[in-house]
Amino acid sequence: MICREVVFADSVPYWLLISQVEHARLSGYLAELCLDQFGESVPSADRDALTAVQQELLQAIIHHDDGWREWESCPPLDKDLHRPLSFDEVPAQDAFKIWTNSALAASEFGDLAPWVVASHFSAILATSEHHLADPQAKQWLQDTSQQRTQWFTNWHSANEHAHTMRLAGEALKWLQLFDILSLWPCMLYPVVGEIVQAIPKSFRTSEDWVLVREICPASDASQQIVFDPWPFMLPSITLEAAAQMVPFREYKNSAELFAAAKPFTACWELVPR
Repeated sequence: MICREVVFADSVPYWLLISQVEHARLSGYLAELCLDQFGESVPSADRDALTAVQQELLQAIIHHDDGWREWESCPPLDKDLHRPLSFDEVPAQDAFKIWTNSALAASEFGDLAPWVVASHFSAILATSEHHLADPQAKQWLQDTSQQRTQWFTNWHSANEHAHTMRLAGEALKWLQLFDILSLWPCMLYPVVGEIVQAIPKSFRTSEDWVLVREICPASDASQQIVFDPWPFMLPSITLEAAAQMVPFREYKNSAELFAAAKPFTACWELVPR
């Protein structure tokens, strides 16, 4: 769950809650709009195989956070502050279980999908000082590495000519990119009516990522987000996330939290530079 504080004209603070599953859906929505650009280096003779890979990758992106479904149905609250937790505040043990379940859920779509999802979370753990310090982090990485090897072996053996490590690596970069392109607005960019406390920082992608090099706020700090370069055929894109708005106070449990929540649509406009 993405949880952040927002303040509107009445100066009353709220928590904006966006499900990880909803965030992943947005990732898939954006990826689908330029999916034909995935695997451009694949020879024309393997185009039929590539189409199947593109569709499996799309499902991996859409469902990469499905492991959050159970957790989000009854999320624990902060023990001291009695408020909702954001995804990056979840205890390591919970995160490991969620990540494992996300990869297993993706296995419904083939062997590439769980490999991509598991590789994505392995990379996140490798750069997370908080979770990496947990005693079970090393074991989780080892277990996940073994499972990733099996998934890749199965996928590669199904079509050794087309199902290469290079293509799998490109698929991973796509998930990483579209995860960020959805996550950044949900976490940082203002929603309609919000009083902007600080203009969000720009985000530059890794040098070896594809399609987009930078996203940044429009100069007026509106709901416009500028993409450079612009990878889509559409002149602009409206991104809408189903969210919940919760009054800023202490709660006894998740049932009380959800009882106080009101539906809200977070909306941003994506535009080219």
